[in-house]
Amino acid sequence: MFKNKRFAPFIKKCREGLSIVVLPLALFQLVRTIFLPTTMDVLLCALLFFLYVGFLKKWM
Repeated sequence: MFKNKRFAPFIKKCREGLSIVVLPLALFQLVRTIFLPTTMDVLLCALLFFLYVGFLKKWM
């Protein structure tokens, strides 16, 4: 019924690297959104926030 979540080593390394990079990008995007709020900036900030929460909760 449930699939085993085993990924290739390359995918694991990419996921770990992305989880490290997401927080600084999200913080930079938050500062940018505060000073120059456009629709695209707000959407990108929300996407990075949800991606970061997903990495924290081990959903990804």
